[in-house]
Amino acid sequence: MRALTAAALLAAPALATAQNAPAERAISQLAAQRSRLGLSEADLRDPAITSQYTDAHNGLTHTYLRQRYQGVEVYGAVADVHLDRAGKVASLNSSFLPNVTQLARPATPALSAEQAVAAAAKALNMPAPGSLQTLKAGTAAAGMEFSDAGISLEKISVKLMYLPLADGSLRLVWDVTLAPLSADHYWSARVDASTGVLLDKNDLTISESFSVSTLTRPVAQMAAAAASPQPAVTPVVGRRPNVANSYNVWPLTVESPTHGARQLMTNPADVLASPFGWHDTDGVAGAEYTITRGNNVHAYDDRNNRNVYSAATSVSPDGGANLEFDFPFNSLKETAAATNLNAAVVNLFYWNNLVHDIMFRKGFNEVSGNFQAKNYGATGLGNDAVRAEAQDGATLALPNLNNANFSAPADGSPPRMQMYLWDRSELAINITAPAALAGSLNALEGSLGRKLSNVGPITANLVVVNDGSAKPERGCNEPLVNAAAVNGSIALIERGKCGFANKIKNAQNAGARMVIMMDSVPNSTTLTRMGGSAPDTIGLRIPSVFITKADGERLKTAARSGQIISISASGALYYRDGDFDNGIIAHEYGHGISNRLTGGPATTSCLNNAEQMGEGWSDFFGLWMTTKPGDVGTAGRGIGTYASFEPTTGPGIRPTRYSTDMSINPSTYALIGTTGYTAVHSIGYVWASVLWDLNWALINRYGYNADLTGTTGGNNIALQLVIDGLKLQKCSPGFLDGRDAILKADAANNGGANADLIWKVFARRGMGANAVQGSSNSLTDNTAGYELPAVLSTQKALNESLVEVYPNPAHDQLTVRTQVSSATPVMVEVLTMLGRKVMSSSAAPARIQSEGLRLNTSELANGLYVVRLTTSEGTMTKKVVVQH
Repeated sequence: MRALTAAALLAAPALATAQNAPAERAISQLAAQRSRLGLSEADLRDPAITSQYTDAHNGLTHTYLRQRYQGVEVYGAVADVHLDRAGKVASLNSSFLPNVTQLARPATPALSAEQAVAAAAKALNMPAPGSLQTLKAGTAAAGMEFSDAGISLEKISVKLMYLPLADGSLRLVWDVTLAPLSADHYWSARVDASTGVLLDKNDLTISESFSVSTLTRPVAQMAAAAASPQPAVTPVVGRRPNVANSYNVWPLTVESPTHGARQLMTNPADVLASPFGWHDTDGVAGAEYTITRGNNVHAYDDRNNRNVYSAATSVSPDGGANLEFDFPFNSLKETAAATNLNAAVVNLFYWNNLVHDIMFRKGFNEVSGNFQAKNYGATGLGNDAVRAEAQDGATLALPNLNNANFSAPADGSPPRMQMYLWDRSELAINITAPAALAGSLNALEGSLGRKLSNVGPITANLVVVNDGSAKPERGCNEPLVNAAAVNGSIALIERGKCGFANKIKNAQNAGARMVIMMDSVPNSTTLTRMGGSAPDTIGLRIPSVFITKADGERLKTAARSGQIISISASGALYYRDGDFDNGIIAHEYGHGISNRLTGGPATTSCLNNAEQMGEGWSDFFGLWMTTKPGDVGTAGRGIGTYASFEPTTGPGIRPTRYSTDMSINPSTYALIGTTGYTAVHSIGYVWASVLWDLNWALINRYGYNADLTGTTGGNNIALQLVIDGLKLQKCSPGFLDGRDAILKADAANNGGANADLIWKVFARRGMGANAVQGSSNSLTDNTAGYELPAVLSTQKALNESLVEVYPNPAHDQLTVRTQVSSATPVMVEVLTMLGRKVMSSSAAPARIQSEGLRLNTSELANGLYVVRLTTSEGTMTKKVVVQH
């Protein structure tokens, strides 16, 4: 919905329709809690309602607001109010700024919107915009849209906003959204409205940027991996008999070609999520397209990296009038990726639709901002089907490799998924002399320079570089002191001080044929995939590999002792297509889900903070979609094992396999902020670990349901909690915010029936009641805690049967009685399952023994609570349900 202001609601009675009544209640509840939030009446005077919708399955109405001053919205100042069917607050969060009237300058920009676009483009190293044509006029505060001006893949959006700065002040800025033609970024940038200086930016394109130890291994290890048990994959030759509306793919729960067999799936569209099938776009029976295009996604190849579909040159396979998408697939590793292109695009189309349909059932639907060209229910904003690009950039001189990304703008603007090829260099790096060092080296080839497979075998002596500095082996200064010795050799360089590209270029300029880069981190077994950016990478021609510090020290010590070290190096390059790794497809789609649901579908700024868990939700979605009947939680599951050429038993692109077994996956909240756990993927790994535990704990309680569109079964309950937790959590959440949101979701969905289980799962991984999150914008102020909350862990001195609470379920009033004598007044407290006290009172023992203590529960939200009585004789607790 369009931004709606509180002033408009209050000033115009005609707006107080049934649709807007929940908005009024949400604003009223926010105002009622302003003291707790540290806000003044002026701070809440004119919020804009950016989104509002109601979930049918639990009755919650979600209202998302943004703070305004002088009619101008404050960037990142988001509040969310969630009311149950009775209008009670189920959850309320706010990042509104206090004292906004003292912080903000007058809302008069010196720069025009057009000037702001030019300033943002320059600051982002984009070309100067051409003619800007106004596509949607509006006030500066409401925002406007311009044409792409020849520099953007999308329309250019511009809006006047206030930006909070680190010093606590507010600056008037233009918020500009630009999508460079390269499609490697989708910028949301804020430039000073007076000077045009770039003050802040965030990238709506979420890229994996994998750096893992398993992308390259010695030939011997490759052979061992190949020998491990794998499902048989037979190349498909020719076509099967005609089957209407069919797709030859790796179906739901089958992660990749190494995890199971390809199958011909017929009529897979969900009747609720895609009622007119996967090739419809007008809401009338009958397909509008016979290619891999429809209401939810358009899948096509982008091998040339043009980032635009062309009917003349792009591959979007045609299934004909009967929609038969059955194309050959050759599994031999020597097969060129282009040979399997039709099969790849069909699989990408199928899996995007699968994720759409299942998540629709779980509440990522039209009203909450899902991805559809047409919204059949006439709610939310359409025009945002996913553009899924297969084998992206595969034919470039330096092809896009070993990655994937997803760009997720606000509701009504189409996202883009880009899937890449993944390469495997089967390296043979052998020390041939001296005999004492002879053997193979475990090495990882980077993305810098040429590949060994292209250069051909290299045999040369090893020379440790000397750049004349205090740590000469780092090779950062040019020319190298021992350039003559390096000439014609394999150069050994240590990581540190300057970038990989600089080091390699210095060795190349000295005449080195190849570089072996040794790690500088003691005891680390992780091999880094070396990379860099222009202009440093320009002109690199020699190959380079990365080894551990331990191996490097062996070589360095021997070389400095005068030994002649001879090394032979060769490589063979093979490719796998990420379009066949269904876990990665679901992972990428998951970024769109988490970004649209957190803070509401009109907001794109709620997952930019340091402790946000975006990669964790995406890993969980990938794991959940590929879980099969008969799987067990203790068995390890990797991510991206197919794409990274690992056996199915490997960890893939994560530090360990995901498992409920702490000996396999020992991650806890204590890791966050420590060495190796400051980047988004490692942070997400910890979050996904606890979500995976939760999934299996619920499966153990309720069983597994193979119908993934259903509502029963622990797996479906778990996914529903995760989706609803995304809706209920605050903008810019941390781990404990996410935990609390899932507990609130369980209260709304299940009356809090699983609170005990949820707490135990989170506490086991350091997110217990005594854990401390600190600021969600920091990774250095959190503390792990493993305790359960008092409502679960209190050892009752007296039997709970001695307490009466009635009626149960309670409505507007609850009576508490006990016959236990007490020498002091009886304290009665009502606690949420989060352990937060929402009510307390006391009564004389005689009164509570006779008539009991009556509590007014009319303002409590529906859910499960704990009543705790404290007497001189001991403590008793009793659970009670509030249901209005």
